[in-house]
Amino acid sequence: MSIGIWEDLNFNFNEFICLHKGFLRAENGNFLLFRDEEARLKLKVEGTVVDDSNLKEKTGYIDKNESLIVFEHKLLKQKILMYALPIQRSHSLLPCNSKYTDIFIVDEICFEDSNELIGAEYLIEFVDNLKINHIFPHSIEWKEEHTRTYEINTLDCKLVKKLIDQSHHPRNSIKFKIEEDEVSIIKNNNGNKGIIFYKNNVSLEKREKIRKVISYILGCPLIYFGYTFVNKYFTPSFSYLKNINTNESNLLNINFQLPAPLSLNAVNIIESNFFQNLLKEFYSKYEEYDLDSIFFTYWVAVNSNSITAAVHYGALIEKLQAIYMKINNVSYSKIIDKSIFKKMRKQLEVQLEDFELTDEQKTIFLNKIGNMNTYSQKDKMNFFCNDISIPLSEFEKLAWQQRNDAAHGNEVSDVNQAWKNTLILRELFNKFFLKMLTSSSYYLSYIEGSPIIKSL
Repeated sequence: MSIGIWEDLNFNFNEFICLHKGFLRAENGNFLLFRDEEARLKLKVEGTVVDDSNLKEKTGYIDKNESLIVFEHKLLKQKILMYALPIQRSHSLLPCNSKYTDIFIVDEICFEDSNELIGAEYLIEFVDNLKINHIFPHSIEWKEEHTRTYEINTLDCKLVKKLIDQSHHPRNSIKFKIEEDEVSIIKNNNGNKGIIFYKNNVSLEKREKIRKVISYILGCPLIYFGYTFVNKYFTPSFSYLKNINTNESNLLNINFQLPAPLSLNAVNIIESNFFQNLLKEFYSKYEEYDLDSIFFTYWVAVNSNSITAAVHYGALIEKLQAIYMKINNVSYSKIIDKSIFKKMRKQLEVQLEDFELTDEQKTIFLNKIGNMNTYSQKDKMNFFCNDISIPLSEFEKLAWQQRNDAAHGNEVSDVNQAWKNTLILRELFNKFFLKMLTSSSYYLSYIEGSPIIKSL
């Protein structure tokens, strides 16, 4: 159970016995683990109906441990643990053919091997949504060997069963180093599935950061499906697979769009130095710029309709402005010094007494006076653009206004223009983002349809 479970999910339960059945009808049966057309992890169980009187039927809240199913190998120190809930149950009504078929949705599944002779050397993550069709700069191939050793009567006599002995063909990959860890991204020959290969046991937190940075650089959110520890023969000692939620499933429908070119020699090639530099720069500033929050909102925006997306891109740009002001200790908030404005405010409040206003009207004007010393968002944008040396074009100014219209529910008169303005806002965010966090001198523009490399 290593790379093969990602490329062809095929589990042999015949060599295992069920120790804890959870919501299974019985400990025996034919078990098939698979992913459906929507990439959901499922378990199909077929068996013979003997007695359904003890069949667990529950509604409402169900404790996670109640859904635990545990299998143990008949001879080896191997276990399979899964959390599964039944979503479909059927059985034959014919007395002579009392068969049943149950379908379970599997939340997560773990494979454990307690054999101390198997030492994990590599960690492999399973990911989907690698939609980039560029040529990767490196190739990788590996030899995979799986064997099972059976000791007979604790004597020296052993039986070795060869499970897998095959070589995987060379595949496109991107090799890079982040801090002390050597990492490779390997794309499957067909489809959008791939793996992220670590030469060490890297922490989950670090792997999540790397995965999210890779997603942005390669233009599509990688969907995480699990991982496995393997030795030099790719024999697993521990594997974990999980189901994906509705939001992750929706992200599988996103079309990839690179924010920056990954080569200046050809549009369909990834140059390792381009990729490596971008990855290191984003990773080194991950906490300082709150990239976890930024990436989350960015993919929400990409996956939203054009009007809603404009609000999200606007919020992202405002967040970048706030981060820039905090890091560089500058402020776009107050027009004049507080002490000067305090005197001005007192004079304006006195002037209000010269007019016949109701108490309610006076209160409204007094509140407006209190906000007079703050710059408008339009002014803040101008200051920000000047500071980072990215002036706005007239088209970008109009798109920024649409963000304001969308946020306040103003009528959209031209839907096509609103859609184009949203593309401009996405591009504008990418320009700001790349300029602030990286040394990249270029970005990719999609406004005209096909990608065009432009200078920042």
